[in-house]
Amino acid sequence: MTRLAGLLRAVNVSGRKLLMSDLLRVTESCGFTAPQTLLASGNVVFETDMDPTDAGAVLEAALLDVVGIATDVIVRGAAEIAAIIAANPFEDVARDAPSRLLVMLLKGVSDGDIARLAPPCTQGERVAWGPGCLYIDYPAGVGVSKLTNVALERCLNVRGTARNWNTIGKLTVRLTA
Repeated sequence: MTRLAGLLRAVNVSGRKLLMSDLLRVTESCGFTAPQTLLASGNVVFETDMDPTDAGAVLEAALLDVVGIATDVIVRGAAEIAAIIAANPFEDVARDAPSRLLVMLLKGVSDGDIARLAPPCTQGERVAWGPGCLYIDYPAGVGVSKLTNVALERCLNVRGTARNWNTIGKLTVRLTA
């Protein structure tokens, strides 16, 4: 069995509510074992013999079937999260202001160009590619930025879900426990 983290896109924002007890129930209904949620932002760690892509598809289908929520589920294992941490180009932000450094985990491969993100970057945001992800430094904070998840997805031509650096660290702890 392998421990994996399932990261749900756009739950518990904009009125799309998912109780973490429901996420646990749905995860168990998929046959995944030892599920644990992390925070109330759509993160679940579980054990399975499935590969990450298949596990994500199974969890997506079950969420729609059981609780009526259509959402992308991006699944990563401990080694993939470790690679994301190791490749972080913004170590200063990770150390000094981890809540303003976001990692957007991508569902698939982008054919976009991060240079096209310049127009929405009006608050000094910095963006860099990583292994299966994008790193975004929001020096003025995420809440005032025009560089939203939707803007990122449009420029990158791929769906994704973002977590701040603190959450990435907490996922590492859960995946390696």
